[in-house]
Amino acid sequence: MSELPVKAKAPTRVSFAGGGTDIAPYVSDYGSHVLSAALKLYMRATCGTLERGTSEIELLLSDITRKAIKITSDVVATSGLGGSASAFVAGLKAAFPELERDRLVSLAIFLERKVLRITGGIQDQYCATYGGLLFLTTEGGETEIERMEAPEDFAESLLLIYTGHRTQAGKTIIEDQVSRNNLRALHKQKQVALDMRKALKGNDLSAFGLLLNEAWESKKAFSPLVSNNSIDDLYQRCLEMGGLGGVLTGAGGGGYMLFMENRKQPGQLRQNLILADIPYWNIEFDLGGVRLL
Repeated sequence: MSELPVKAKAPTRVSFAGGGTDIAPYVSDYGSHVLSAALKLYMRATCGTLERGTSEIELLLSDITRKAIKITSDVVATSGLGGSASAFVAGLKAAFPELERDRLVSLAIFLERKVLRITGGIQDQYCATYGGLLFLTTEGGETEIERMEAPEDFAESLLLIYTGHRTQAGKTIIEDQVSRNNLRALHKQKQVALDMRKALKGNDLSAFGLLLNEAWESKKAFSPLVSNNSIDDLYQRCLEMGGLGGVLTGAGGGGYMLFMENRKQPGQLRQNLILADIPYWNIEFDLGGVRLL
């Protein structure tokens, strides 16, 4: 009797601040602080199918596990939600159900960063593996996980807006960022992550929303590829329609933009987006991380 396929799913994520500081050489020289949250939008993996998938990630996972693996997704490709890391985490969990989380996250990072040689950080893999609202601190090659409590109505005040397909690959944008190594912007990004952590602990969501603007401005200074006129125009419109602040969730150049509504004008941003015929998606946090189905 043939074995039944094993299925697993891993959440994608939104990055609030600190993304970019977890990438070498900056993280090696200065350490990193990143604030991210896992979403109830998933990458799903099936291990033991009759045919393996044909994507680069599916082929690599199938080769190293010697099992046919297929991946499906709740989000579009190049969404900026860390889908590739979630695919690795889900695929590894389906292939090796007994693998502990610390080993799982390390292996997922190794495969994406060292084997496929995709430049990037570590926040995506940690959110996919552990779930929740995470404050990650990396020093001396070690990463400390602080699992934070989300203030009441935090997720409800956030939404996602799709800015369009990236014209540049995320890898290209990050490599350009690394080559420029804008220390002032990277230091600022790390400080904003710390300030956001303080705002969340103090239940000050208005301060958090304004800090999203600071995160966005410093992120744009990483590379001219991060934003474009269309994204800048949409961002300004969202502010005018009742948004408090926002940031692109991935490397930049397109994908999803995260926005927080102005709590003094509840519901106004969503209503104005509907009137402007701009689609948006509400956010729910995933607290469990990767798991078997």
